[in-house]
Amino acid sequence: MSSSDKHKIVGIMKGNSLHVYLATCDGDQPRVRPVSPIVEDDISIWITTYSTSRKVKQIQQNPKICLTFVEQPSGDKVAIVIGEAEIIKNLVDKKRVWGLATFDLSEHFPNGPKSNEFCLLKINIKKIEWRDSWTSKVKIYEPA
Repeated sequence: MSSSDKHKIVGIMKGNSLHVYLATCDGDQPRVRPVSPIVEDDISIWITTYSTSRKVKQIQQNPKICLTFVEQPSGDKVAIVIGEAEIIKNLVDKKRVWGLATFDLSEHFPNGPKSNEFCLLKINIKKIEWRDSWTSKVKIYEPA
């Protein structure tokens, strides 16, 4: 993949991080909910949530996920991430990602990243299907 395409994917994800939907598996029933992921320039994707949330329980049972970033309002640019979610226990990672958030995590977790309620999910990417316009062909990114 060209660095230009990788840059475009990151741009789509960062530019639309408030319009993201996470699908998990609840037995044989898909479950979709809005999330606000934190995306890094190297395409690392993190999701913060409550450790007692249904999504965490579902991921513990089946880590397979689908994460969809959609440009609003047109839906012109899209990045669909297929992979697995990993629950991160490492406090160093939790503190680092906490500092990357573009929103105030302390509103939800007043005791900070050390809180038992704070759960960090790392999205391990298997594949990203993406397009940068309605008229462009869907492209596939697969990490090496």
